[in-house]
Amino acid sequence: MDLYEEILTSILFIAGLSLVILLFRKLLEIGKRKAVNKFPSSGHYWSPIDASDRRYYCLGCKKRILEGYECDYCLLKVCGLRCIRNISNKIYCKVFCEGSEYGPMKHHWIPGNIDSDQFCCVCDELCGDNDLEDFRCSWCIRVVHTKCRPSFPEECDLGELAQSVIPPYCVLSRKPGNRNQRMAVVESITSPEKSEHWCPLMIIVNSKSGSGAGKGLLRSFRAHPHPVQIVDVQKVNLRACLKWIEDHPEINVRILIAGGDGTICSTLDVVDSLGHKGPVAVLPLGTGNDLSRVLGWGKQCGSDINIIQLLADIQNAQVVNVDRWRIRIEPTGGRRTLPMKTVSMTNYISVGVDAVVTLGMQSTRDSMPKALSSRILNKLLFVTFGTKDVFKRECKGLNEFIDLYIDGKYDFCNFSYFGSFYLKFRLVDLPAIEGLVFLNIQCWGAGVKPWEGAQKEMPQQLDDKKFEVFAVTSSFHIAQLQVGLSQPIHVGQASEAKVVIKNRSLPMQSDGEAWMQNPATITVSHKCQTQMLKKNEHPFKGCLKFF
Repeated sequence: MDLYEEILTSILFIAGLSLVILLFRKLLEIGKRKAVNKFPSSGHYWSPIDASDRRYYCLGCKKRILEGYECDYCLLKVCGLRCIRNISNKIYCKVFCEGSEYGPMKHHWIPGNIDSDQFCCVCDELCGDNDLEDFRCSWCIRVVHTKCRPSFPEECDLGELAQSVIPPYCVLSRKPGNRNQRMAVVESITSPEKSEHWCPLMIIVNSKSGSGAGKGLLRSFRAHPHPVQIVDVQKVNLRACLKWIEDHPEINVRILIAGGDGTICSTLDVVDSLGHKGPVAVLPLGTGNDLSRVLGWGKQCGSDINIIQLLADIQNAQVVNVDRWRIRIEPTGGRRTLPMKTVSMTNYISVGVDAVVTLGMQSTRDSMPKALSSRILNKLLFVTFGTKDVFKRECKGLNEFIDLYIDGKYDFCNFSYFGSFYLKFRLVDLPAIEGLVFLNIQCWGAGVKPWEGAQKEMPQQLDDKKFEVFAVTSSFHIAQLQVGLSQPIHVGQASEAKVVIKNRSLPMQSDGEAWMQNPATITVSHKCQTQMLKKNEHPFKGCLKFF
């Protein structure tokens, strides 16, 4: 064996050993996570924390925590498994808070580990000077000094979030049928006595959205409302978790969806299937986030989000109707007839060049999810695929491979009637294009407003049961639109349309979910209107951050 073979063998041995150690540590971490959450009677849900840069102390052994565990629901902190076993029998989680319909609900006090910028609700002096001194209520988020606690009222009014929170004595939950699903399912709910303005909020989060930001956001939400109000779409049957809304039409419910465009669209499908449903707000965790821009919730959710302020904004938001569209895809040609496919569209559906970029990003992220867990890397990936298509031009001559039929009001494109089957449609004589988009909202492509140039002739609204059709000529044209140096080709407005893909497969996308479409007839028609929440603009007055 020569020197090079020895070096290569050593490198392979080190790489293999590193992989084994990494796998062992991962399995050990999973095992620990299962071990710490096997105490269902106490109600706590533990997550590992790194407290090396914070002065946190274990409530069990009173020692400082460097690496330990924190309950997502009541923020109780411990240093290890032994203290978890001891403390779980002494301090129950907030879901087992004292009080019921027979008496006032009491505070759920957790001692110590209070941030030094919190003020006592009795004497208005700073709390958190000592390690395990002073108390914080897990429900109303108020803090009091140890010496001031006897003079503070015993009854908990749920604080600023009373309008949004389901009190623990008002909900009866059950274990889910799926043993892999830890999240409890609501069996029944009763309204509290003071329920005149009560409007509970259901929070639906995709923990995988936002390059991992969804997981942190999920933990932040869990520290505020009742645990049954927070749902992770990756771990539950969403229809089962929302069934109580349908069973209790007397309760006014509002819903928050935190995720990307795909998560929002699929969740809206579930909400639309409910017999009774509430208006929906959206929190942007994806790449485009066009719907959240239109509804005033911003272009991106940062790590510094204020949960208290957000929930207040949702309660004060304006209810608006938003059209949703049914996309029927009927395959044509070929020896074998494929089944018809139906999808829903809220933002836009497109065929051609912009779907090429989305499809490339989607396939790359699916193959390397860990490596591409950064929003910056995702944006870099978007630029990479867009630049690649400038030279490759995969959808050049798109107008030769599709036929477009629309009804409604038209722009400068030429039209002709085509057969009795398409009697109410007109065939559009498309110019040389590489992308065709059917737009339902004002934003497209991460903030571009392609219909501004045609707004006077054909006004665009969220609830007019019409969509707008425009085209782009290349990836470079899309780049020009994003910096405001060009305008798209405005085709027209319509309430129904058909696209015939003739003799080749073409990339398509609907609300950020892309695929390759074989020859087919695609029909766009109105599905329903969904009540959504548009943020009311107001001057930010500031609010303490409690997480």
